[in-house]
Amino acid sequence: MAQSTIDQDTLHRYLDRHLLGSESGLDHFKAAHGTWAGTAFEERFESLHQQVKADQEDLKKIMAALGCSPRPIGKLLAPVARLAGKANPFNPLRQHTQAAAQVQLDVLTGLLNAKLRMWQTLLLMLPHEQRLDRALLQDLSRRADSQIKQLVALSDETWADRFAPQEHHDGEGHSR
Repeated sequence: MAQSTIDQDTLHRYLDRHLLGSESGLDHFKAAHGTWAGTAFEERFESLHQQVKADQEDLKKIMAALGCSPRPIGKLLAPVARLAGKANPFNPLRQHTQAAAQVQLDVLTGLLNAKLRMWQTLLLMLPHEQRLDRALLQDLSRRADSQIKQLVALSDETWADRFAPQEHHDGEGHSR
């Protein structure tokens, strides 16, 4: 087997940080599922949550194949990352008809784009790192692209509910 020409420490830190981000990302998707519970879109958000969870498991397998284990700082920060996702700072009231829901969808799309770029970056490393699995990385890239398209479709299908004219009240309860 050919020697890797990739700096292993840098690669391991890169993957470890993506794993840490995926901890928070999973909880952001779970929070989005809660936001859309009881709507026609609930199952689609649950499906996305499960897809992202499967991708995280594949990331762990890639890391293991590369001899990369979660770093102590990552283990320390993982609960904080998960708490950030659970707190749902982008849509704390979990209302799917408010502007905060659009921000939540935009952030989720950004998280998926970051994951897609990670898979694409790893594909670029294939000639230099023989332990990477081309078929798996291509599949993960396709899956991330599909997830982005699914989320964009959800956003496109539901935007009107969030931006429809609404009655607004001032601080004293008067309509404006």
